Amino acid sequence: MLRMKRGRTIAGALVSFCALCGAGTLYAQQPPPGGAAPTQPAPVPSQPPRPGQPPAPGPAQPPQPGPAQPPVPGLPTPPSPTKEPEPEPTPPPETVTEPQRRVPEDLLRSPAPTTLPPRVFVGPDLFNPPPPQGWLTLTPSFTLSGEYNDNIFLSSRDRRSDGIIGFTPGLTLSIQRPAYRLLAGYTVSGEVYLRENELSDFGKTQRFFGDFFYQVSPRVTFSLSDEFMFSRDSNALTSSGASVGRQDAWRNTLTPSLRWDVTANTGLNFQVSHSILRFDSSELDSDTYRATVGVDHRLTQRLMGMLDMNVGYIDVQGESAAWTYTPTIGFRYDITRRLRGFITGGPSIVERGGDTEISPAIAAGLTQTFRFGTVQLGYDRAITAETVGISDRQAIFGSVGVSTLLRGLQLYFTPRYSIVDTDVAGGSGDEIKTLTLNLGATYQIARNINLIASYTFFNETSDGNRGDIDQNRVFLGVQYAFPINFY
Repeated sequence: MLRMKRGRTIAGALVSFCALCGAGTLYAQQPPPGGAAPTQPAPVPSQPPRPGQPPAPGPAQPPQPGPAQPPVPGLPTPPSPTKEPEPEPTPPPETVTEPQRRVPEDLLRSPAPTTLPPRVFVGPDLFNPPPPQGWLTLTPSFTLSGEYNDNIFLSSRDRRSDGIIGFTPGLTLSIQRPAYRLLAGYTVSGEVYLRENELSDFGKTQRFFGDFFYQVSPRVTFSLSDEFMFSRDSNALTSSGASVGRQDAWRNTLTPSLRWDVTANTGLNFQVSHSILRFDSSELDSDTYRATVGVDHRLTQRLMGMLDMNVGYIDVQGESAAWTYTPTIGFRYDITRRLRGFITGGPSIVERGGDTEISPAIAAGLTQTFRFGTVQLGYDRAITAETVGISDRQAIFGSVGVSTLLRGLQLYFTPRYSIVDTDVAGGSGDEIKTLTLNLGATYQIARNINLIASYTFFNETSDGNRGDIDQNRVFLGVQYAFPINFY
């Protein structure tokens, strides 16, 4: 049985075409895994000659400014030097990065080790490590917080609000070496509910991320990323944000990848991933396996073409397993030094329970760097395992980061709108729409002390019997982080 979702295909194509015209890419903002471009060696300062020795030869120095000398009679007067106007400073060019393959389960993942952790769509970001000073930096932290949640059960019928006092110890590790890099972080939270005292507990919110990069040879690089999240907020676990209420749930996504630079302009990429999703009371536990082989070639200095082949296997408890075969073609274009865009697309062939269906697989993004920060937008459509089972997920998302309004102040805004359709090769056919708006701020009031604030609005609607859900969360906290540097 072969079906084509024409309506959603046209909508996805229009959105991706608009994103291509706007240009910019979502995942090109991070530094490349290969490190920065080589710099010229610093000049050795000249030393005064020892007594009795002639001065050492060196490069000729330009004449130094000094008092004006009177003209010599009989010789033409040399023209007085004119000071040329200094050119207007221009921002440094962005380092060209290689295209990064990411799995659909992660939308705003960091493509390489960096001092910034992966972004989140729900709640505050408690990873705030300072820039590493030595080759190894260990940063323990502790956050004391207060939160107001007007729908702690994520329910449309049993709506309850409560105040929550939280305490979160954390630890981040940064290793920077010429041949390899590692950045990892872990936080675990305890919560004390002011009204619903029986919900108070420790360890019900945990998060870990790790990014490792290793230069195997001058042309071969290996990277490994892992993200683990344990939470009672089910809308924080998947890329769509669809909720199945309040329950203990966790997710882990492990992604190793290998890149071989065949020539200066051509590279081969190999990537596999395994994403695990587990629930305490839901019967939709899932395992997602993906393997991708891709090639990219720099057509011009600003244009790069990409060809990928992805094979996925999605196994959801209580549902028929699905195989997906997704060949895609894509382009990345540097429009300006601060504006970059990419788009990839192709058919996704889904085989499930004897049925075959074709659905579009599209990813497009743009990023623009300003003096005040960065603005990013993206669109992604893929077949994934969500909290409601195997789904055709569409997501429009973005990020705005501001870091120059006030010294020590960082603002971020990450909106997301998603449509989750479970009508995939004989699925249930429910359609769920979610909107998540996350506004956050971090302000450094002392060398090792930060103030953290965030506001999250979540809304979910569906055409089934699930009922509409909306939630408001306000978070305020103070964090103490003490970096330990090894030089």
